[in-house]
Amino acid sequence: MTDQVQFEYQCVAGPTVIAIGKKENRAQAVAEYQTIINREAGKGWEFVGIDEFQTSEPPGCLQGNKPIITIFKMIIFKRPKVAPNVAKP
Repeated sequence: MTDQVQFEYQCVAGPTVIAIGKKENRAQAVAEYQTIINREAGKGWEFVGIDEFQTSEPPGCLQGNKPIITIFKMIIFKRPKVAPNVAKP
């Protein structure tokens, strides 16, 4: 039987709003994600990808009858699980 590597995963919230001055400054937005990815890599996490999910909230008094939909980005990382110390006979 071969040993299989087990992974643990971590999801980090991506920036919700990145303000840039002009279209030409899109590199600022990319740099925000790069900073997060490099920070987590320094802690031993390997970047897997970016995904998004939506939440739906009931409307407030002034929003009519449509739910409030919010889209969030999450940055996904993985690293090998550390096997617990098992006493060997």
